[in-house]
Amino acid sequence: MSVKKSLVLFLVDGMRPDGLAQAETPTFDRMIAAGASTLEARTVMPSSTLPCHMSLFHSVPPGRHGIASNTYTPQVRPVPGLIETIKGGGGATAMFYNWEELRDLSRPDHLDASFYFRNAFTPEGDMEIADHAIAWMANHEFAFAFVYFNYTDFAGHAYGWMSEQYLAGITNADRCIGRVIDSLPEDTILIATSDHGGHEFTHGTPCDEDMTTPLIINAPAVRPGSTISGPVSIMDIAPTILAQLGIPAPAEWSGTALDLPG
Repeated sequence: MSVKKSLVLFLVDGMRPDGLAQAETPTFDRMIAAGASTLEARTVMPSSTLPCHMSLFHSVPPGRHGIASNTYTPQVRPVPGLIETIKGGGGATAMFYNWEELRDLSRPDHLDASFYFRNAFTPEGDMEIADHAIAWMANHEFAFAFVYFNYTDFAGHAYGWMSEQYLAGITNADRCIGRVIDSLPEDTILIATSDHGGHEFTHGTPCDEDMTTPLIINAPAVRPGSTISGPVSIMDIAPTILAQLGIPAPAEWSGTALDLPG
């Protein structure tokens, strides 16, 4: 493997920044203190799970990748994705997730490991994702791993965004992420974010509650406790990941690597 660094991207589906602030989140608090962060990142419209993830992994808006709902359709003019680009750069890649539609975030024959479980409806389901991520990463070299937790979004739809159950979902995801981090080498680059927020029992609209997301980055050269300034888009995450791994970004991408405080 030619890529010498390892990076883990954690995503908590549907996590609003004010939900992160209100829930009990010792892991996120530790990450914010150790790295750079913003609670004012913006996702794309429609602020729905698959369009947002496609924009995160392909660094273009939905109008370019063509996914406007949670149903995947092949791209007419394919854009290189994050996983394909890392694999092409010589790095091993893996995904751990519990929402099956995310299987189309990468093209076939580019993932070294893919773990999907239909267990998104309980906090224990997110914990099972964490357990399998820990077990695999302990025994394999990798450049990039995506670890996704769905229960918080499920709780928002079932009980309401900012409800007691929703905040408990964030706390559970925080605990899951903490367990994974504690199993990793100290020099592993860590990024935590969300795909969208939510309001009442839904999301997908241009309202701030749906569109605003948190972004936390822990990397060796990043100043502890710093703030990521300026506009931050979900489309900037993939270029930032490639910059951290030392891999050039595809020319087709719209996002740019973030200038992190050093």
